[in-house]
Amino acid sequence: MKGIRPLLVPYAVAALAVGGAFILTLLLQSLLMPTLCQLFFAAVAVSTWYGGMQPGLLATALSTLAMGYFFTQPVYLVGNFALDNILQLGTFVPVAILISSLNSGLRSAKQGFDRIDVSHEIDKHGNSQYLVNNNNVVGIVENGVLVRGWGTQQDMTERQQVEVARRESEKRFRRLVESNIFGVALGDFSGGVHYANDYFLNMVGYTREELHSGKLRWDAITAPEYINLDVQALKEIRKQGVGTPFEKEYIHKDGSRVPILIGGALLQEPYDCQQEMIVFSLDLSEGKRIEEALRQREEQLRLITDAVPVLISYVDAQQRYRFNNKRYEEWHGIPASKIYGKHIKEVVGESVYESIRPYVEAVLRGEQVSYETNLDYEDGVTRYVNVCYVPQFSQGEVVGFVALISDISERKLSEAALKDSEERFRKLAEKVRVIPWEADATTGNFTYVGPQTVEILGYPLSDWYTDHFWEFHIYPEDREWAIKHCIDCSLSLENYEFEYRMLAADGKVVWLYDIVNVVRGEDAPQLLRGFMIDISDRKQAEQEREQLLTTEQASRESAEAANRMKDEFLATLSHELRTPLNAMLGWTQLLRSRKFDEETTARALETIDRNTKSLTTLIEDVLDVSRIITGKLRLDVRPVKLASLIKVAIDTVIPGADAKEICIEYFSDPSVGVILGDANRLQQIVWNLLSNAVKFTPKGGTVDVRLESMNSRVEFQVRDTGVGIAAEFLPYVFERFRQADSSSTRSHGGLGLGLAIVRHLVELHGGTVRAESPGIGQGATFIVNLPMKVVATKTSEAKQLLSTPESQVVENDLPNLGGLRVLVVDDEPDARQLLTTMLLQHEAQVIAVSSASDALVALQKFQPDVLVSDIGMPQEDGYSLIRKIRALPGEKGGRTPAVALTAYARAEDRTKALNAGFQLHVAKPVNPTELAAVVANLAGRT
Repeated sequence: MKGIRPLLVPYAVAALAVGGAFILTLLLQSLLMPTLCQLFFAAVAVSTWYGGMQPGLLATALSTLAMGYFFTQPVYLVGNFALDNILQLGTFVPVAILISSLNSGLRSAKQGFDRIDVSHEIDKHGNSQYLVNNNNVVGIVENGVLVRGWGTQQDMTERQQVEVARRESEKRFRRLVESNIFGVALGDFSGGVHYANDYFLNMVGYTREELHSGKLRWDAITAPEYINLDVQALKEIRKQGVGTPFEKEYIHKDGSRVPILIGGALLQEPYDCQQEMIVFSLDLSEGKRIEEALRQREEQLRLITDAVPVLISYVDAQQRYRFNNKRYEEWHGIPASKIYGKHIKEVVGESVYESIRPYVEAVLRGEQVSYETNLDYEDGVTRYVNVCYVPQFSQGEVVGFVALISDISERKLSEAALKDSEERFRKLAEKVRVIPWEADATTGNFTYVGPQTVEILGYPLSDWYTDHFWEFHIYPEDREWAIKHCIDCSLSLENYEFEYRMLAADGKVVWLYDIVNVVRGEDAPQLLRGFMIDISDRKQAEQEREQLLTTEQASRESAEAANRMKDEFLATLSHELRTPLNAMLGWTQLLRSRKFDEETTARALETIDRNTKSLTTLIEDVLDVSRIITGKLRLDVRPVKLASLIKVAIDTVIPGADAKEICIEYFSDPSVGVILGDANRLQQIVWNLLSNAVKFTPKGGTVDVRLESMNSRVEFQVRDTGVGIAAEFLPYVFERFRQADSSSTRSHGGLGLGLAIVRHLVELHGGTVRAESPGIGQGATFIVNLPMKVVATKTSEAKQLLSTPESQVVENDLPNLGGLRVLVVDDEPDARQLLTTMLLQHEAQVIAVSSASDALVALQKFQPDVLVSDIGMPQEDGYSLIRKIRALPGEKGGRTPAVALTAYARAEDRTKALNAGFQLHVAKPVNPTELAAVVANLAGRT
């Protein structure tokens, strides 16, 4: 028993060393990745060094089993390793055996040397003394010859056996080194290399001559990033005599990198005094290439599995997930790292697992399983899936299976919806305007036609079964292309559709939408079937929609053009208003700032007066257009003698014509009598046309005016020799805001309203107006045609008709406002001052205030006879003021006569003022005489 225990100790040490390496690897797994064999190499080295080759081989076997079962995927399973795992274990085993062999040889050599103890000493007599195996041999040597000796004799058989064993060990070691299975080199701690076998030299690209010359140094060929690993390995070798193998890279002589597995050891103790070491290395280039190829292949496989629209997973025999593609992660909403290693039940839930459990058990028995099912998940969602399980075998046993899962929820829902739709369509087809049909693809004759054809097309069913019935009743314009389209599509398509027209029995055109399905034989279509849908109402609606779109587009373009013209008009209006205002403002400031002689002062006042009238005309034109647009322009129709009216208008424009040396020629037909019309508006027509002619006629030109009677109508023409009108602009010459040239560089002013007002006024009189022009630079002619009505007039009336309202001046005495108290209300200081001055000139007593509140106070104190008030004022306007006054008792001024003097000059503004309580409404600007007459009228002094 005592002899057995020492024999078992080395094996126990080997088991303990592997156990220690296993525990440390398990604890440091994340730090040692991706290579987990370093500590197991150390366990093999320690076991061999302590007990020899046999314990080293035991440590190798235990280490391989531990790594394969606990650290190689799939874990806890032996015999089902991936190619890269097999490569890793295959590399570990020979390297571990190599380490065992080398350490065993070193151990045997050390033991041999320890058994032989030889020493040499000199005794006190000067004689040499030799000690062999602790046995003393004493002798006397004379002249180098042993002449006498004495001692004890010992059997050297055991020594010889040890020597033989040592030589055999060295022989085996040399054979192992020279076999070049791996690289072996001897070197020192400073970086020098004294010996290297061919494997090592070929691995780094150096020759033996370069080795002997000292050009090969292990520190020089080590990649810089691995220097720290070398330092740690040297410390471990100095301390323990052997270093744990690790991976690093040497720099080949050609500059390339060589990945290697390297380990080292000192030859004998004490380790801390040794300066020479032996290094073993294994070229991992091929393994790295295989590993990289496997990694790329794995990435490609991952890319493919992630790209396919199928859930793919691999489950081992214990029903635990070992692989899941991206679709599987998205399906369950769990990352693959969290799914890995879990049982199926943990991922899919109890209820789903119980429903698929029979299929899982079947595939683990070696059967390939396919099925469709709907799974109710714990989140309440029901999914329809198509599942296929494919088992994987290893040595006849099922080690796992691949699960392919396709989500067919949408397809199932679509199938159900299609089924419901087909049923609804079948029922609907019996009631709606749809004709189901079936025809022979070879002859084109119908084999079945639905009864709805009688209602839709009016033909009896029997007619449809005659030869070529469909072709003969297609609308003629559609017949050729429809037949060709049907034949071509039937030869190449499974389904097609088209729209065409057919003639009904009553001759009516019916639009049909035909949906066709082709049933094929071996080499040609055999049967056609489909539905004819009456889409006549839809086609009519589309045509109406297109018309509406066309109309809407035209309206939009018209609106855009009108908006553009409005913008141009506003710009022009701003220009036309600012031009006279500039002259008025300039002369006003000059007259206030300096003294001029009478002639210059008179010219300044004339300029101000002329531009004031020009502004008045502009404003009247704008107001006329506003009245035209709102339909509020009314005529005061009376008998008018048109010839006299034209003569007065010509006299008005004569000064302007003379300034440009324009000759105005006038011809009047004596037969033109009296017409019914508004004298003011007729004069406005004539004046606008004459003014246009003078404005657009160059210096020295001619304006010809003619008035003629033509049957029961009167024709008035104005022809000039001016700039003419372009043909493209002629149709738009009477439109509002239209000008042939609206640019900032135009030669003539104006708002472009005059001709639009002319057309509207002529049409109100029941007449027509047109423009003619040969072209640019060739003058223009405007022709007004008015109806002529015979009117009986007395001589006195005839004389009265010779004059126009503009020429009628009633010579009356100026109104006397002496003693009248007038209250003026206006927020503008200039307006208040002007009104006060006007009334004071007529000897009235005037008080002017700036607000409605001040007016109510002044009303009680001043007790005016007449109130003159503005409408637009801040905080409280004139309408509010007059309402408050009218609410007062009569003795407090509630019945004071009032006139609204305002710039709001529309008809609705006048109505609003009168309804509010004013007796009169007068539009600004007003001249002094008119204002005095209005005040006198309200005070009862007329």
